[in-house]
Amino acid sequence: MNPFRLLLILTFSLAVNAQLHANDFEAALSSETAQFTFRSDSSLIGWGGADLGLGLFYNEESDFVAQVELIARRQASSGAPLTLGVGVKAYAGRIDETGDEIFALGIGGEIRYTFAGVMPMSIYLRGYFAPEITSFGDTEEVSDYVLGLQIEVLPQTSAFVGMRHIEVDSEDLRNYEIDDDNLHFGVRLTF
Repeated sequence: MNPFRLLLILTFSLAVNAQLHANDFEAALSSETAQFTFRSDSSLIGWGGADLGLGLFYNEESDFVAQVELIARRQASSGAPLTLGVGVKAYAGRIDETGDEIFALGIGGEIRYTFAGVMPMSIYLRGYFAPEITSFGDTEEVSDYVLGLQIEVLPQTSAFVGMRHIEVDSEDLRNYEIDDDNLHFGVRLTF
């Protein structure tokens, strides 16, 4: 079965099983890339208190990377607009040009500053790094970061713009940029 279809089936089955929790669906698009992410509370997997994200990223070169993210962070408030989060992220995918498979487990986090208001806005930097010791198969290293600006346009809808960079070192390629600082636009829907 096509890996893309398998990941879509997995994402939608989790969405159907998670009806008791607040869930988000996020789509981020640039001229060369697309990323779709389903987010829910981590109690979906039996461990509450963090956010669970399941995503699929692909680009015009036919590279794809499935991602599973688990991040714990505190909510912003008027007294504490600066928030920090820490987490882990797993990557599984394929570089089409060489056929190299991507398997890695990274650690990282997020720093976010929220401007309170009628339409809350936030600036955030999120990054993960998977060194050689937690990279498997053809993968030797993965670095992944996003710098973005998000605005809540409706109570359950946010829009965002940002720059994403995903770089992989593999046995055949060095510093291969799956996404090289492309400007992307996206929406996050909460249901």
